[in-house]
Amino acid sequence: MHLANLNLIAALWDAQLIRWVVWVGLVVLTVALLLLVRTRWGQQKPLGKCVVLSLLAHLLLAIYMTTVNIVTATSNSPEGQGVHVAIVNGSTDEMADGGLAPDEWTAVSPDASTMPLDAAQLAPLADVPPLTPVSEPKREPPAPIAATKLPAPPPSEDAPPPELANTKDPIVPPLENRPQPVEMPKPDGADLVPPPEQPANEPNDKAGDANSSETSDAKATADPPKPSNSNPADAKLDGPHGAPAKPPELFQGRKGDHLEGGEARGATRQTEAAVSAALRWLAANQSANGRWDARRLGGGGLAADGLDRQAAGASADTGLTGLALLAFLASGHTHLEGAHRDTVRRGLEFLLASQDATGNLGATNNVYERMYCHAMATCALSEAYAMTGERRLLSAVRNAIGHTVRNQDRASGGWRYQLGQVGDTSQLGWQVMALKSAELGGIAMPAETKAGIERFLRSVASGKSGGLACYQPTRPIPTRSMTAEALVCRQFLGRLDRPDTAREASNFVLEELPGTGATNHYYWYYATLGLYQAGGDAWRRWNESLQKNLLATQRLDGTWAGSWDPDPVWGRSGGRVYSTALCALCLEVYYRYLPLYVQAAGRDARVK
Repeated sequence: MHLANLNLIAALWDAQLIRWVVWVGLVVLTVALLLLVRTRWGQQKPLGKCVVLSLLAHLLLAIYMTTVNIVTATSNSPEGQGVHVAIVNGSTDEMADGGLAPDEWTAVSPDASTMPLDAAQLAPLADVPPLTPVSEPKREPPAPIAATKLPAPPPSEDAPPPELANTKDPIVPPLENRPQPVEMPKPDGADLVPPPEQPANEPNDKAGDANSSETSDAKATADPPKPSNSNPADAKLDGPHGAPAKPPELFQGRKGDHLEGGEARGATRQTEAAVSAALRWLAANQSANGRWDARRLGGGGLAADGLDRQAAGASADTGLTGLALLAFLASGHTHLEGAHRDTVRRGLEFLLASQDATGNLGATNNVYERMYCHAMATCALSEAYAMTGERRLLSAVRNAIGHTVRNQDRASGGWRYQLGQVGDTSQLGWQVMALKSAELGGIAMPAETKAGIERFLRSVASGKSGGLACYQPTRPIPTRSMTAEALVCRQFLGRLDRPDTAREASNFVLEELPGTGATNHYYWYYATLGLYQAGGDAWRRWNESLQKNLLATQRLDGTWAGSWDPDPVWGRSGGRVYSTALCALCLEVYYRYLPLYVQAAGRDARVK
């Protein structure tokens, strides 16, 4: 009876029909996976969709297995030997139709190599000459490639930072073979260093072209492109053309005596001593190739929200290098002057060596890190170019801004982890700072990009006066960190808030002063920037609490002296360099940026 039931089932199933069902199912499964990965629909409740697709895949496998027969040959097997089996892809009827009766099927024995061969089989083998072993030709080791060295800068007052004993990074060739620049529109009256000439037969990408590289930029899990080797000539940081460039007016406070210039805005001898100690720690922990090693310095831990971001922060070397360089640049150190000019030079060379042919500076395979790293590194290169006019930085900054512009989400106006995703305020703040830094060097922000940013800011705004901000339009609850970041974006875009809008944002931020909630250096950084620009009593209250907490928590012991411990919110991901750089930037705010209202007043005075 059991055998009869099996024959009935076999009769109902046609092997060819089943194969078509399996192929169609595979096509449907592939399309579903593409939709899940590449569309916003797929990002909603992805776990449930993955379970359904897994069940479909297992069902297709089960259906396919009905077309496979396992045939045993036991009738002539002597006692003590294993059962020989063969897997036959097809039904018994198909094999019979092919002229092979079931009792003639050959069983494949796992120990067939040990079965005796007759003379007829051995005869042909006797005529085969023995094989002569071929020796591997001896290969000479390749000659070492000499890396292009930068001319040694004038000797600095401080001794160079000590090399770390456990640093094994190879020296990155300085500024080797940079990609061709992306032309960006210039502001009226700008007199920039001319970019290197484009070859006549090589197209020049426009930064405002939204569709020029969307396909490559959208691949979240692909390896980042390798650095371009299209411009090997003159790969040196050799200073500006002609006379040294004059820094932008917004950077004027970085020169000279910081205490004298910033004391009226809150700087003290204690804050300056803390900044100097932080810069010494950062310089001492720079790797030989110019980077700050995220993994070695505590990056890659799980953030406070507990979400699995695939150890984000562990490979964010370009982002952390950008943050560390911003701390040096804020105090007036460049690759041309200052006690830490060697440190800055090596860091800039590492970033330039890390940039790929698309302009991307986020040299990491972790999708959660990539755009953050790109923005931070772009800020550093842009500020260095604006402060020095270094000609080797110009094309890199233009290419980086082109990558930023191309990755803006056209629908929401913001940025997120990869192209096509609805933006978030956290990403927006870093991209705006990068665009603003490049603009200070004369590389104007495209009008379409700016319009998209303003559209996104309106979509996340809330409160009676529009001063509060949330993380995403779909997550409408405002937070203090996002409110502070949105306030800074509006300020640096030149959008002067109404007094009640700025007051609403400031009052909301002041409800959680440093020391009253969880230590969050990310939040403190943006709140410090925003309230410093707003000025008044709000800034005074914030600055008092900020200094009290930062000065009390800076490490003074041993190898950690000058650094800050990673905070419990995002510091677990960014590590010690992340927290130390952000805290130093908070204490450099008094002279890092001239207050925007002072800059505007000076511009108005010149017009009159």
